[in-house]
Amino acid sequence: MRSFRLPLLLIAIGVVAVGFVVSQLLVPRSTVTVPDVGGTYIEGVAGAPQYINPLLCQLHDEDRDLCSLVFVGLTRLNETGEVVPELASSWEISADGITYTFKLRQDARWQDGQPITADDVLFTTRLLQNPDYPGRPDISALWQSVTVIKVDASTVQFQLTQPLAPFLDFTTIGLLPQHVLSGTSSANLNQLPFNLQPVGNGPWRVAEVNTSNSRVAAIALEPNNNYYGPKPKLSRLVFRYYPNAQAVFEALRAGDIDGMGNLPLSLVKRAEAIPNLTIYSATKSRYAALFINLRPDSGAIALADKSVRLALIHALDREQLVRDVLGGQGVVANTPFIPGTWAYDAGVTSYPYDPERAVQYLRSAGYELATVAPSNISVWQKNGEPIAFTLLTQDDLTRRTLAEAVARQWRDLGVQVSVQPVRNLVRDFLSPRQFQVALVESLVDGDPDPYPIWHRSQIVPPGQNYTGFDNADASEWLEKARLTSDRATRFEYYRRFQALFAEEMPAIPLYYPTYQYAISTRVKRVQIPPLVYPSDRLRTISEWYVNVKQILASEATAQPQ
Repeated sequence: MRSFRLPLLLIAIGVVAVGFVVSQLLVPRSTVTVPDVGGTYIEGVAGAPQYINPLLCQLHDEDRDLCSLVFVGLTRLNETGEVVPELASSWEISADGITYTFKLRQDARWQDGQPITADDVLFTTRLLQNPDYPGRPDISALWQSVTVIKVDASTVQFQLTQPLAPFLDFTTIGLLPQHVLSGTSSANLNQLPFNLQPVGNGPWRVAEVNTSNSRVAAIALEPNNNYYGPKPKLSRLVFRYYPNAQAVFEALRAGDIDGMGNLPLSLVKRAEAIPNLTIYSATKSRYAALFINLRPDSGAIALADKSVRLALIHALDREQLVRDVLGGQGVVANTPFIPGTWAYDAGVTSYPYDPERAVQYLRSAGYELATVAPSNISVWQKNGEPIAFTLLTQDDLTRRTLAEAVARQWRDLGVQVSVQPVRNLVRDFLSPRQFQVALVESLVDGDPDPYPIWHRSQIVPPGQNYTGFDNADASEWLEKARLTSDRATRFEYYRRFQALFAEEMPAIPLYYPTYQYAISTRVKRVQIPPLVYPSDRLRTISEWYVNVKQILASEATAQPQ
């Protein structure tokens, strides 16, 4: 019998071991769902791109969307409008604010694997400096005043003629590859096949371009494996182009696309009724205001009186305008600086809707209500002259409706206002200074420097000080803010300017418009930051995903989320 004991023991141990393994297999294992790489996001866009070229894309949002993904510059703007490193690992500014020295990242590559060097920086800036440059004239004018020096293969230096704090904004422009475009002239930039078949240096590369009837119908992007930054989770990003916003919306409703940017106010309610769709909202880097012509020859003498201007803003229920006319798609503004940016003063004076206070301002300025024949309407007058003017607005539905609503509120106060829609507000009326009051939407393009619009030197055309605002203190602060790169010092000058602006009211701030972005719920981890440009809605796209996978809960802590 002894001879059977060892085999029996081994058999018993084996049975126990197998039982243990089986029992473990039968125990439920906790799993979690995590993002997985792969999948496609399709976005519909009204219009069609022409130039996937960082030197030419500033004028059209369809171009800028693509350039923001395919190209990067020495620097970039973050969510608060600050300039932060991109291709440049660091930079130094000389004590006199004249010389900027940039060091390039050592791991930066073009999508074809070639290194990005100082030669690419020189090549790009020389194209910008050429008088034949076909892009924005203001960009070229700035670069023509800058001397560019190659210190070594990874170091470049810019020398300005005088200090200019907003200069760093211009270093956000994407670079072009010298090794691909060597010999290209600036005048021919807008004629290159490169503009739809670019070699970029950003997180995405152009994989496919589909055309229909000589018009771009769709562009597909894929991750650029030579980009040094985070790799996108999506494996493909497709932009489909439609003739107008209504056509994009119909494609969204039919499920042909996953997302639609710049959703018009007229379509927001209908979009909210689409199942499995999320509508995101972000503040644009713009402000809408009523610009007032302060010149004595404007034909509206009363507007030169500060008390009248303060009465006009108190007579406006701006909250109601945003709610009823804009459908809530805006935030009431008190200053020409954008909330959330470093230059914005949250403590600036605000003017609530207060008709009684408006009346007090008018009475204190010597105005009295009088009945005007033959309409028998009561109008504020002084020395027989009524407060009367024309309000100009761009001829589109939203702005016409808004201007009429503003005019009604002012008429309720006792001010004579007529609304005139026009086709080209800037060219035909603001630039020649032929207006009394105008509804204007202004872009705060990167650096918040308001010098071009409010400095006294810009009163004479072609300057953009359309209102004729001529204040020595304001102009001095704007000058000094341009001459220093110290953020705290600049903020103090801008704080003073905002306080004085609120006191003098050369323009009546109305609202900061918001941007509506509709995206299918199948797309996860979407976050829309504040927008300097509409393309900034794609700023976090490397984190978006549509694919998921199941992993053990114990492994989840090791997964990047």
